[in-house]
Amino acid sequence: MNSSVLLDEGSAAAAAAAATILQGSLEASEFGRKFGKLPEKNLQKALSLMGKVGVRKCAKREQLPEDYISQLPHEILVHILSYLTFKEAVRTSVLSKCWTNLWTYSARLDFFDFSALQRMDESQAAEYKSVRKRERRKFVKWVNKVLQSHKALALDEFRVHFNLKRSSQKAIDKWLQFAFARNVQRLTLDLSEHGSCGYFPKAYAFPYGPLGISGKSLESNSFALIDFKSLKALSLTRVNVSGEVLKFILHHCQYLEHLVVRDSNDLINVEVSGPLALKHLEICFCFNIECLTIHDANLVSLKISCIDTLVLKNVPMLADVYVYSYSRGGVRGIITRLSCCLLKLQVLSLLISFDEVKQLKEMLHELPPQLPKLKQLTLDVSAEEDESLIGLTSLIRVFPNLEKLVIKMWWDSETVIRPRKLGKAINHSLQHLEVLELSGFLGCTSEIELVKYFLENAVALEKIIIDPHQDWGDFCCPELESEFKEATETEKCARKRAKRQLNRLIIPSHVELVIM
Repeated sequence: MNSSVLLDEGSAAAAAAAATILQGSLEASEFGRKFGKLPEKNLQKALSLMGKVGVRKCAKREQLPEDYISQLPHEILVHILSYLTFKEAVRTSVLSKCWTNLWTYSARLDFFDFSALQRMDESQAAEYKSVRKRERRKFVKWVNKVLQSHKALALDEFRVHFNLKRSSQKAIDKWLQFAFARNVQRLTLDLSEHGSCGYFPKAYAFPYGPLGISGKSLESNSFALIDFKSLKALSLTRVNVSGEVLKFILHHCQYLEHLVVRDSNDLINVEVSGPLALKHLEICFCFNIECLTIHDANLVSLKISCIDTLVLKNVPMLADVYVYSYSRGGVRGIITRLSCCLLKLQVLSLLISFDEVKQLKEMLHELPPQLPKLKQLTLDVSAEEDESLIGLTSLIRVFPNLEKLVIKMWWDSETVIRPRKLGKAINHSLQHLEVLELSGFLGCTSEIELVKYFLENAVALEKIIIDPHQDWGDFCCPELESEFKEATETEKCARKRAKRQLNRLIIPSHVELVIM
């Protein structure tokens, strides 16, 4: 059975809405009722939607079949399952006989077990190793069992997110072979724990085998063993992969557009060059990397951290750059190495220390007078004391067409808020800035100074977002990020201070103030 199906825009929307209704059915029925036993309102809504994808809507309620959705072609039902999480798709087996094995044709396999990760994290010291070993063994057994039952001939997505190590090498190798043999388009292998980063000596190593490479040499390979040219997106976290293997992947995956490598101990030198399909590249927290060279490539976005030497040549399409940290030269080093593409950038994200904020005026001499194409700027600012950050406004002036500014504050845990008079920067009209966002807001005087400055100078300002929550971003995976969103006492106090302090400022009626 072919698990992929092409739908027009209206039918695809109908299938997505039907999946939402199906989720509600699973919850309301306690996994035991048939889909046809929905309440009247949901039933009529589902019928209306299904009419768009080939099922005739019955004129009267009593004429409705008990299990009407099962009349849809299997390809449509499988497509509907693609809008559910993998676990939800498996749970549809209890809805009716028609659904029993339908999930085995799903083109999307997503293996993630948050409960098991939580048990591993919360285990006591005495049983720490035994709990982790047990949970890893159970996870591997679960994945193996699913793959044995799976029947789809092609995969749109294959994703594994669990804290596994080198001890699971053989099992993971087989999973990758399974995915590549089914022409997987998007492959994610995240073996990290709570998005942590660092040096991990027992990390899983990306194998040569699944690439169809014989032995340890890339020169003598039998690439025809497995065709993985359908791969469009590859993301590897806590997976050791060498620069040689990355180069091989880049030049043989002719449709690969998105590549992410995080927490790899084996990356030392990486070269990206030539007529590639690659549009988005991320290499972060690979602490042994020495040099990243990109030339004659059509990259659109680049995200890097912890790289000593960055060489960019002839990257005419590069418009979105994120640099989290730079061990050589700080912001000045970044500016120097981005010189070939600065005038074309539309989105820029930088990490800047408080000491560098003080030196910004000097650094600006190394920048072009204006960078007219930049529309969005994100600054991760690390600060220890509540000293003025008004120096940031010098940098903002370089971007005359800036539309959105995001400032993420990383305050030291021992930062003490001391009331003082608000400082003032030289006024400079910002004609296009529409959105100002401050995250990690603590309520320090330096933050209020910035808000006041933009209220006075951003003539097109429409919205100010104040978020006391610390944005963990790259240190936390999407599924686990919600665990960090519970408001701490610090955040609650910051929220109260924000309301009190900002009420003292004159905020024009056309500016929307949002305190998260």
